[in-house]
Amino acid sequence: KKFMTENGKLTTHGMSMPNKPPATPLEQFKTTLAGDYQKQVTNYFAGDKEKAMKFMSAVVHSVRKIPALLECDKGSLLEAFMACAEYQLYPSQVSGEAYVLPYAGKAQFQLGYQGLITLLYRAGVQAINTQIIYEKDEFRYEEGLDPVLIHKPDVMAKDRGNPVGVYAVATVNGVKLFKVMSEAEIMKIKEFSKAKKTKFTPWNRENDPELHMWRKSVIKQLSKVLPKNDSFTEAVGRDNEES
Repeated sequence: KKFMTENGKLTTHGMSMPNKPPATPLEQFKTTLAGDYQKQVTNYFAGDKEKAMKFMSAVVHSVRKIPALLECDKGSLLEAFMACAEYQLYPSQVSGEAYVLPYAGKAQFQLGYQGLITLLYRAGVQAINTQIIYEKDEFRYEEGLDPVLIHKPDVMAKDRGNPVGVYAVATVNGVKLFKVMSEAEIMKIKEFSKAKKTKFTPWNRENDPELHMWRKSVIKQLSKVLPKNDSFTEAVGRDNEES
């Protein structure tokens, strides 16, 4: 094959081409994900290729948002994302269904507040709602044979005060069940979190301005009296172990 040189003469020697830059850690991860795990993800989503591709995009976006994940043990990173796929939950701070976070050199799977709700709906809960209680809200709560839960927040107030508690209400077969927790009870749960002091933890108020971890905690407590399936039990068990 002949090439034209700068002086206009033909030569049979090949022109030297610049070396292709090595793949970045993100590119390497994307190649591994697409090559070895795409079929597995599609199977988790019951063969729905559109949902599988949406999941893969969410994975890549998560890693772009938290580059420190690429410094984690690769096996733990892929295992954490496959856990999300197994439960058909999208890893995203936007959806709040699940998170994959770096901790002590490994990637950890964590259930999100919305992910718990999604799994409970699949298990047969008809409706579920959570609310944060602020110190200036009107709130009345009684247990016993005739439980009472009254919450009258002044949503138009400029300042409702500091958060002091949270509650969840679920409807099962037309019956409403609820659980109330104080700030002190939530903080006790936080103390069990291995990653509570890390930069990326959702326990960090900067990462969780809407107090989703408070909501998640009270839903977990309420779920003890709600219908559950194997998927919910396994996901919560894994979340308790890893987070």
